[in-house]
Amino acid sequence: MAVIPSALFLLIILGVIISLIVVSIRNGVSGIKLMLLGINITLFGGIIAVDPNSNLAGIEYLIAVTGLIISIVGSRKKD
Repeated sequence: MAVIPSALFLLIILGVIISLIVVSIRNGVSGIKLMLLGINITLFGGIIAVDPNSNLAGIEYLIAVTGLIISIVGSRKKD
């Protein structure tokens, strides 16, 4: 039963992070900063996914994929 509140909490945090990234892309943050942010998010999701005590119903993989997508967007951005 504790999985649903923690997964919901992580989804809310993920939504806030994505909204901040969209705002920062519009405001003109450099591509390197976006790539570094994406790498950090990917590492965070990977650490949660490898942890044997975490049972978040696949949210950790969603976090890792989101970080990968952000890194790709940062690498495609022209400075």
